[in-house]
Amino acid sequence: MPRPLVILTLCCALGLVSGCADGLRNPFSNDPLTGGADVSTSRLLGVPTPAGMQRFTSHGYETAGTAGSEGLEVLRGDADPGFAAQIMYTGLQGQGWQLRLALRKSGRAVYVYERGQSLAVLTLHRETLGTVLEIWTGARLPDGAALPAPAAPEAGASNPAAEDAGSYTPGAGGMDTTPKPGATVRTWGGGNSGSGGLEERNL
Repeated sequence: MPRPLVILTLCCALGLVSGCADGLRNPFSNDPLTGGADVSTSRLLGVPTPAGMQRFTSHGYETAGTAGSEGLEVLRGDADPGFAAQIMYTGLQGQGWQLRLALRKSGRAVYVYERGQSLAVLTLHRETLGTVLEIWTGARLPDGAALPAPAAPEAGASNPAAEDAGSYTPGAGGMDTTPKPGATVRTWGGGNSGSGGLEERNL
């Protein structure tokens, strides 16, 4: 067997071994998008999707909003990103959606559509196994709207580490390190408070 062929075979084999090359994707690794179902129409937008796309419900959600359905829909297929964007544009334009933003950069694209009080954000990016189309929909926020707060933890759930740690107080300039009632405070060096001694607090 010629030496170049042996070297080429060895390099390919090493590239597939996990951990040998961080920059190479192992084609035999687990695919995070599994359990897709063939789809021809977007559930959130009600417009035709590019042929050959599959919906992955495990990576999306849908809820009733003030301006209709809100949520995330994840689709993947073999369609070219530019072709997929054109199919979605044609379908959305036919239902009264107006394109407000279109940005593309090396295989990735984002499109923002508006219809009345509703917004739709479509992101497209190319992967080894096809094109991923993410569809986000929701109501347009009024001018001056505040950033929505993160979801509250479930009732009954507690985080002992967070309870023991100091809590942040807005305007106080940092973490609140005031000892809790019953906490142990020890001081070394300097008999008077504020004389430069070392103080240990059990927080």
